[in-house]
Order: sequence, then C-alpha cells, then structure tokens
Amino acid sequence: MGDKKYLWLSHILSKSTPSYGGSESVIIESKTSIDEGDTANTLSICTNTHLGTHIDMPKHFFEDGPSITDYHEKYWIFNYPQLINIPCEDGKLITPIDIKSEISIDTGLLLLRTGFEKYRKEKRYWETNPGLSPDLGIYLREKYPNIRAVGIDTISITSILHRESGRAAHRVLLDPHAPGKPIVIIEDMALSKISTKFNQVLVLPLRIRNIDGAPVTIMGVY
Repeated sequence: MGDKKYLWLSHILSKSTPSYGGSESVIIESKTSIDEGDTANTLSICTNTHLGTHIDMPKHFFEDGPSITDYHEKYWIFNYPQLINIPCEDGKLITPIDIKSEISIDTGLLLLRTGFEKYRKEKRYWETNPGLSPDLGIYLREKYPNIRAVGIDTISITSILHRESGRAAHRVLLDPHAPGKPIVIIEDMALSKISTKFNQVLVLPLRIRNIDGAPVTIMGVY
C-alpha cells in the first residue's frame, strides 16, 4: 500500500438509501438465520438498478447501447480525475457557463460537487435536486473527448423540477450513435469529504450482463 491513502466516494447501500422522487427503497430480508437454528446467515437484497451510488450506462436510454460488461476492465480505472465545485440551489441546471474551473484535456472522470449531498437525509435531496442541462452534455462531448464518466453528488443529473431537460441530458451524454464516445453517468456520489487532489479513482459497478445501470463502489486514491 505504501504511502497511498484511500477515500470512499460511494455511499453505503441500506434500507434508508434515498430514491429519486422518494418512490422506492432497498429491501433487505433475512432468508436464513443462525439465531433461528439455521447453519448460516443469508440475506436477500432487492433493489432498483438506480438506487444509491450507481452508474447509468448507455443502455439506460438506448436499447442497443452498451452495458457494463461490454467495457474493458481498464475503462473503470481513472488516472486523471478532476473535481469541480459548483455550489447549487434547489432545481438549478448546471450549464457550461457554470464550469468556471478549467477542465484538463486529460480528464477521464469529471466530478461535479454541488454541495447538495448535505441534504441527503432530507426530502429536499430527492424532491428539488439540481441537475445537468443538455447543453453541458453537448459541451463536454464536443470539447473533452477523453472524459469517459461524469459523477455528481445529487440523486440524479435529472432535476425532478426539470424532468424533460434531465432526460435530454441523459440522452446527450449516453448516446452511442453521436460523434465520439458515450460518457457514462455516476449519480448520488459521496464527494463532501474530498479535500485534496486524487491520483486515481476506481469505479467498480456490479457486473451483470445486459444491465442498464447498477450500484457501484467507488474509491479515491491519493
């Protein structure tokens, strides 16, 4: 391990994990229990593919879009992550004008810290969240061809107050038919504790065939 330090950038998945619009929850049930005389403890977990810190793949909005298992192992190792602070109020749509920090041309993973994570235990987090504008998606795909993923500390890049704009932003980023490569989306990230520049970020989604998205474990290395 040497002098490397690590930081979780994904939230723990639990029964209290918030959902977009507050409509769903993670269900965790006991199947066998040592306390009840069984040999071992086992649990059943039922979850939407878009609960907790999770990744949106092109297949989420495009039937013929690639899924998690279509990507090479090295795709999920980001050696040039970049964090940009964009403080946001309720319902704000982030546009190219809000990107005041210069994005490095080498950036592979762009992390957008809105500060909205502080409301994660409140209804405000999933009822009035900020999101991304379609224009930002177009800007990133046209200007920064090395960006492979965008992560954000809100429950979705779709603000529930601007659903059509959010859906359009998803399509722009994930479109496998547009020029360049799709930019996958990581939502509900834990970015509040980042205080220094990362050397590397590891993004590890559940590898399930033909899936449109999945919970993801993310670790920053510095």
